[in-house]
Amino acid sequence: MPRYPSSSRLFARWIEPPPSGVVEASNFRQGDTFSVDVCIVTNCAFVGGNASTTVTELEEFSAAGLTTIIVHCPVKRSLWKRNWVAERFLPFMDEIVPAHNVKHIKCQTLIARGPRMVMTPVFRNLMKRIDAGRALYVVNNSAWSENGKPLFNWQALNRRAARIGVPHSSVYPISPIIREEARKALSKSACPDLLAPIDWPPAFKIEDFSFAPRRHLTAPVVIGRHGRDHDGKWLEDAEELRAAYPCRSDIVVKIMGGAETVRKRLGALPSNWEVEPFGTMGVADYLSQLDVFVNFPARTRDEAFGRTIIEAVLSGLPVILPPAFEPTFGDLALYCEPHQVAGLIERLASDDEGRIHYINACRREAAERFGSHTLLKRLKSPGIEGSYSPTLDGDSQDFRRRMMRELIPETSVTG
Repeated sequence: MPRYPSSSRLFARWIEPPPSGVVEASNFRQGDTFSVDVCIVTNCAFVGGNASTTVTELEEFSAAGLTTIIVHCPVKRSLWKRNWVAERFLPFMDEIVPAHNVKHIKCQTLIARGPRMVMTPVFRNLMKRIDAGRALYVVNNSAWSENGKPLFNWQALNRRAARIGVPHSSVYPISPIIREEARKALSKSACPDLLAPIDWPPAFKIEDFSFAPRRHLTAPVVIGRHGRDHDGKWLEDAEELRAAYPCRSDIVVKIMGGAETVRKRLGALPSNWEVEPFGTMGVADYLSQLDVFVNFPARTRDEAFGRTIIEAVLSGLPVILPPAFEPTFGDLALYCEPHQVAGLIERLASDDEGRIHYINACRREAAERFGSHTLLKRLKSPGIEGSYSPTLDGDSQDFRRRMMRELIPETSVTG
């Protein structure tokens, strides 16, 4: 016989507080009919990259003179949870309207961010009240979680977008990794293929990140990453996790965002780790304390993009990643396996001149590819096909090849 949750469990689920970084808001924009240039529909309860990306788009479009609103379309079914929003949205509540308060919206461009949201009945019913000239469905996560649980279905997503029937509707992957996932899923399907010819990656306000590359790397070299403390954000294997963030006297590992997952997987945090929760400092201030950015998520995770990586590049940090990220970030990072991280840090410390040239080139390329100024270009020409993978000059490519050649056993960072 099927097992149903007990009344006590249902009550506990009903009264549970918002998760960390999410608050209950009451000061949404009032009104039920809107005529705007751009309407962004998303689940405002999603923290992290979704919130930052949506706010950047709101600010950039508004600064360009485009009237813009955000419609909060929650995924949670409980009526009272529909007022949950990420704290990042609080300064912009005058521009955010709950989906249930919308009577009619007329807009030139609709940006719907979040495939799980698009597949909800709430979004389907909302779209009956929106008259849009075109629709951009942005897919900002994989169709599967790291444990293999399906989050959405590519065929169903394309069918939903086609049935809604907004003229000039396209599905925009956030990165080449998600595009390849979509291509494989749709290749043998008879469903409509609305895949756009270009990606829709996050955009960044370049001025928010002070470019301050280290002139010299001296021991102890400070490495780290910031992000949610989630199973999918850390390597599953304990030995690989230790190798990716080496416990050595000449290396300090500084983490922002918590590391309880690491504590559980290793039994205890290594002695050279320093961990801070979110909120103790801003992202730019945290990155200014690092020498090298190192990010190795779970091998089972298809990381859709990785905002933190571009933030590190813009701040003047060399970035070390697993090879799975190369289709997205191209020449902007150095790729290796976990056991090669320490040796790669040694190589970085041995060539200050090459490293400085390389990270300057990375900053220029990242600003050109992912700066907030690109949003208007995309909005005006959403169908223009073009190259995506970031590519640097010849000297920078030579430096990358020297850094990533077969690594020798490590001795010390500074030799």
